[in-house]
Amino acid sequence: MDFDVQITGATFVTPEGRQRGTIAIREGRIAALAEEPSGSAALQIDATGLVVLPGMVDQHVHFMDPGATEREDFITGSSAAAAGGVTTVVEHTHSHPVLTVNDLRAKAAYLADRSVIDFGLAAHVFPQTIENVPALWEAGTAFFKAFTCTTHGVPALLSDDLLRLFRKLAEVGGRVLVHCEDEFITDDNQERLHQALRTDYGVIVEWRSTEAELLAVNMVALLARFTKAAVTIAHASQPGVIDLVHREKVLGAMLTVESCPQYFYLTSEDVVKHGPTRKFTPPARDDASRNAMWQCLKDGDIDVFSTDHAPSTLEQKFEKDIWNCPFGLPGVETTLILLLSAVNNNNLSLDQLARVYSEMPARLMGIFPRKGAIRVGADADLVIVDMQQEHTLSNKTIISKAGWTPFDGLRVKGRPVMTMLRGVVVAENGKVIAPPGTGRFLAVDERNRKSRKPDHDLTGIF
Repeated sequence: MDFDVQITGATFVTPEGRQRGTIAIREGRIAALAEEPSGSAALQIDATGLVVLPGMVDQHVHFMDPGATEREDFITGSSAAAAGGVTTVVEHTHSHPVLTVNDLRAKAAYLADRSVIDFGLAAHVFPQTIENVPALWEAGTAFFKAFTCTTHGVPALLSDDLLRLFRKLAEVGGRVLVHCEDEFITDDNQERLHQALRTDYGVIVEWRSTEAELLAVNMVALLARFTKAAVTIAHASQPGVIDLVHREKVLGAMLTVESCPQYFYLTSEDVVKHGPTRKFTPPARDDASRNAMWQCLKDGDIDVFSTDHAPSTLEQKFEKDIWNCPFGLPGVETTLILLLSAVNNNNLSLDQLARVYSEMPARLMGIFPRKGAIRVGADADLVIVDMQQEHTLSNKTIISKAGWTPFDGLRVKGRPVMTMLRGVVVAENGKVIAPPGTGRFLAVDERNRKSRKPDHDLTGIF
């Protein structure tokens, strides 16, 4: 046989635009892109009328393994991802964070036979672990994760800590994903609401306010510009965040901004109505904010889409009051579906979808063009989608341990019908067919890191 797999008749999306023809795969990589089939293949896939996208790269998931595996583990989380068209994730677990090189190596070894798809690992940064940044970066961590307010048991980095961290990142060419909510505002809001004996669901919106997010983003963005560190703002919930990032980009900051489906499909009214099953932070904002976020996505002002997948079962969500029930939503198996439906609704293009949910996260992780692109030589990580298939999202089909989705009952159009990892079919029509251990740990090597190290002078105003 000339090839292991040939996918014929498809429209496929590349970084250079859309093409129609054949994708040939040999030894796990894309061997040829051609208008017509040529040669023989062990597996022939007729994709006439379908679209082939690069496998999605989700840079923000919490599979909680090791850790709170009663909520999710790597087997169930990676299976859900594969069914949803995701072929690479970056995982960050708060309860068992990666803080040292030994942590990184131990976790990678533990997960060696537990993932259906490829994965990288983010390293958390605590105030007392900032000195570990250079060694962790050299050891192959995907990027770092930091918080500006104490959340999920992770301590906050205040401005002095962020300054130290960003200087270290600038020195080594590292990148950090920052959860941005101001510690003092969230603490003050919480105290005020507790004194008022508030336990209604609306406390989430008031506790984690728009002002808390905006103030933290402003500080992080300024420090990023001053130190010339590479920083991604995590899960932007409102257009004001996008505006702040744009302002600092124009002034020279190496900033990117991430957002998630909950800020496009849910509102603060949903939070007030449903409470625990809409508790995530930053929370969903009002309808005007949601509409403006769609425009930001369409205009290309949002760099990366991810899920912030952090599931709990319904029982876990409702066993405590609104203050103490767990944060987070499941999302890794529904996000591509929601984006495909958005394409059908003219809220973005297929090319934009591939860029924000595949190419850009791969670039930021330092694995592009091996991942995140349909081009000769790239890993054959592909998702075949049917843009015409209409269906209704349902709790009954969820693979994640959560067993539910906040989008239950939503009518959508567009669906992944096959997911391939390095040329191997790992999921088909919502069913996972590859075993755990199919996926590999991606330690980002020095060759790829060079593409994301700043090439300008590293001297900031500090």
